[in-house]
Amino acid sequence: MKTTFISILMLLFVLVLASCKKQEIKTTPLASIQITNAVAGGSTLQFGTNVAMIPNNAYTAFGILTGNQSLKLSSTIAPNEVYYNQNKDFVNGGVYSLFLTGTPASVESVFLKEENIPSHTANVFGARVINLVASNVPININLQGNANGSFISSLAYKAISSFKDVSGLDSEGDKVFEFRNAATGDLITSFTVPSYDLPRFRNITLVFAGGVGAETIIRANNY
Repeated sequence: MKTTFISILMLLFVLVLASCKKQEIKTTPLASIQITNAVAGGSTLQFGTNVAMIPNNAYTAFGILTGNQSLKLSSTIAPNEVYYNQNKDFVNGGVYSLFLTGTPASVESVFLKEENIPSHTANVFGARVINLVASNVPININLQGNANGSFISSLAYKAISSFKDVSGLDSEGDKVFEFRNAATGDLITSFTVPSYDLPRFRNITLVFAGGVGAETIIRANNY
């Protein structure tokens, strides 16, 4: 009787194990990519067959399967000109950025795997700048009230800076970034991160975009 009872217990244990195995959930390996559409005079873009679009002078984040994947970005305006079409390798959990610049007739790009997006414990946020305005003269960036080039110095076309800490204290108010001609020090444009929307403990990229004489700044959140 005792042997029969033990046999029944063992059978039940096996059945429970089998049941647990059947309920295992397999996850799909994924990476993420943030695409910024800074093509001067460009249109809204579609990434492959994704429903979400990427407006001009804006960015959109997507999940993407790992391995070698096609990145095809096409205009949403007929005849749906292809702005970008390349294959890239993606690793599980990887974070990537793609910046498109130039003009519709001559699109250029910067693709990178994000390796050093910082985390913050103090009341600060991280900010970096990418220069997507085609010019022979690099740019300097400073926070208003500070010396020319004190935040970033001599940033060339298609170059991207590292993230730098910016204070997020309420008492300091808005953060105004000034973009200057590195050769002359002349102010080109400025961009304000308002006090009510400081990305404390997080990170942003300021995209210096547009054409010479028609520059604009795009804020992309890298939370």
